[in-house]
Amino acid sequence: MKLSRLIVGAVLSLAALIAACGDDDTTKPGDVTTPAPINDLAIIDSGDSTLTLHWTATGDDGRTGIAERYQLRRSSSPITAANFGSAIVVPDPPSPTAAGTIQTFWVAGVDTTQVTHFAIKAVDEAGNVSQISNDAAWLPGNAPQHFVVDIPPFKDNSMYEESDTLSNGALPYVFTGRTEGLSGTALLRRALVAFAISDSIPAGAVIDSVQLTMRVSKVRTSASRATAIHRATADWGEGNSDSGGAGGGGAPAATNDATWGYRFFKTVSWTTPGGDFSAIASATTNLAGLGFYTWKSAQMKADVQSWLDTPANNFGWVVTGDESGTVGTAKRLDSRENPTSANVPVLKVFYTVQ
Repeated sequence: MKLSRLIVGAVLSLAALIAACGDDDTTKPGDVTTPAPINDLAIIDSGDSTLTLHWTATGDDGRTGIAERYQLRRSSSPITAANFGSAIVVPDPPSPTAAGTIQTFWVAGVDTTQVTHFAIKAVDEAGNVSQISNDAAWLPGNAPQHFVVDIPPFKDNSMYEESDTLSNGALPYVFTGRTEGLSGTALLRRALVAFAISDSIPAGAVIDSVQLTMRVSKVRTSASRATAIHRATADWGEGNSDSGGAGGGGAPAATNDATWGYRFFKTVSWTTPGGDFSAIASATTNLAGLGFYTWKSAQMKADVQSWLDTPANNFGWVVTGDESGTVGTAKRLDSRENPTSANVPVLKVFYTVQ
């Protein structure tokens, strides 16, 4: 009997010891959704023996909620998923904040004359561990530093061909393509979206690449439709119009809303109804059924670089769907007002600072 108690006690003690060890990559029953990976870890400042890290919090389940803790590590070599566990633990990282919020952390005791790499993982309360973040490198001297940042839109809107008085500035969705109106006629929808480039990236940076991701949340059919983004050549507005519900028919335009005829309702008109934009698409991708889609091209990179260098010319993009004579090509995409933060459009920008 004593031997049995000793064995049971030893097993329990071993289990407690395993549970108490940090940096576990195991999961617990029930919650199996991992936090989304952090993909914009960056070094934004330095001191004699300190570096300041910056990143956007992800979440508890994907990109929603609040994670439980972080695993932060550093190394003199690039950190990957394979060697993350052997990199040096950075003690006492901050507690995670709500998904989508910006966090900074001051790392002390760093030899800033040497190259130092950082990577981070988020862990939820069930022990689910995110994938590894991007590798953020401190390169002393005049060596270039590479960063990545996710930028949400600061405005978006929809334009409705049938009327100069319809808009949907505050709706959680925008629309593209051709739909059937109440009269049975084919009517166009176009979306507008813009990002605060110069507020998110330091002046003088070199844009390496960009990609825009948006989510299709409603379709008439899952047929693939070519959807293009064009650089807007005139400014436009987002008012507080909101038709509610699915929003496909539009709402009465509010002050400063963009409509088919107006850049700012009801005071400044487009030169060309339906929006002033470059005839040459910056990028095109095919939208089919529900889900996330990405646009990426050299011209998009050039657009963002020009907006960084000349912020006054940053009018964003006009999104045009399949505008052929076929009725039913319309697609609904989630907008910046969407209540699910993971579904909001995001412009991912990779850039270099000398």
